[in-house]
Amino acid sequence: MKKLLCSLVLLFTIFTGLIAKEGLVSFTAGITSGIPFYGSDSMPELAEKVDTDYRVIIGTFANINLNVIKQISFFTGADLLADFNWQGKQHKNHLHIDFPLGFKIYPGLGGLNIGLAYTLGFRSDFLKAASNNKSNSIASWGNGFKILLEYNFAHEGKSKYLPTIGGSWNLMPRGNNSYDNIITFYLAENF
Repeated sequence: MKKLLCSLVLLFTIFTGLIAKEGLVSFTAGITSGIPFYGSDSMPELAEKVDTDYRVIIGTFANINLNVIKQISFFTGADLLADFNWQGKQHKNHLHIDFPLGFKIYPGLGGLNIGLAYTLGFRSDFLKAASNNKSNSIASWGNGFKILLEYNFAHEGKSKYLPTIGGSWNLMPRGNNSYDNIITFYLAENF
């Protein structure tokens, strides 16, 4: 029985490796930016007292892709989006960390794909007001989802190292019936 199972797994691996252009397993890593819309009930009270003039939103992500067939790819990974806001010595910084698990479907239009992922994550808040009041907190872990639309140039390209451009919307519950909506745009490299 073990020999039969090993033979089937080996045949499946060879078969899917031949069908998928990127190979059976590939990696994607990139940089991202976007706009988070915070749920008001999940933010610490001190956040309302911090006035800021400057803002930088930057992030990164890394995914492991399982390219079973040319039209479907499964992925998992980790995302980090940092939202830095400051004015003088005041700041309110937020780190969004989530772990997606999902799939992408290629409808036959080159590398264009749409995806859906279950996401598990949290947000860390680092606040400091002009009155020197400080607050560091972590919002409740949430189970959300992510919808993405991207174009993967490596999917139909001659090299597996071509980039991917895309955007996503992530809805993340943060406790107290509050949700963060995170819209991101990204540029990624495929390996």
